[in-house]
Amino acid sequence: MAMSFLFPKVPLQTPKRDPDGAWNFFDGALKTYFIQSHGESFTSRQIFKHSNPHTGNGRSSTATPPYHWHLYQTEIFDVKSGTLCYDIDGKLGKLQAGETATIPPYRYHTFWNDPDAKADLDVHITVSGGPNKGFDETFIHNFYGYLSSAVMQGQSPNVFQMLAFLDHADVVLVDFPMWTGRLANVVLGRWIGRGLGGYEVEYKELSEHNE
Repeated sequence: MAMSFLFPKVPLQTPKRDPDGAWNFFDGALKTYFIQSHGESFTSRQIFKHSNPHTGNGRSSTATPPYHWHLYQTEIFDVKSGTLCYDIDGKLGKLQAGETATIPPYRYHTFWNDPDAKADLDVHITVSGGPNKGFDETFIHNFYGYLSSAVMQGQSPNVFQMLAFLDHADVVLVDFPMWTGRLANVVLGRWIGRGLGGYEVEYKELSEHNE
């Protein structure tokens, strides 16, 4: 009983896939597309709908990535349309269509759709570098697939599961001081979440092979 209380399992909802290759999360409020993967580089196209509370409510939107930093990867935002708001090391700014921002490892950052623009945000996100290919299309599908499944069923995402995802992708939350965040990933996400709780970082329900 205690273990099930600590490690509740969210019924996973397989994301709807469109004929153009889009994966739909939060009932289509967020769409992701695979663009390219070459060596240590991976690019995802992501569209955040402006008219949905999960993606159009500014920084507090459900789909806004948590404030985080990368152990190894460099991340590039390349805005195709709409307006991207960002927080990089506490500095707030905006990117318009045709503009880019490059975030090297250890830089705190997050981004969200600008609610004042009243337009969908279409952005290509490229992540490159590091020995671990954990931050890839599989991570995108599982991280957002799990979060979407929980939220759309009125459940809270489990912290051990979320940290397991982040640990696997070498992503660290800013909520923890620099090196304790990495420790939290390993202890809470890897050892407790995956080792004791039985959480996974890849689920068949969220796999591209699940038809």
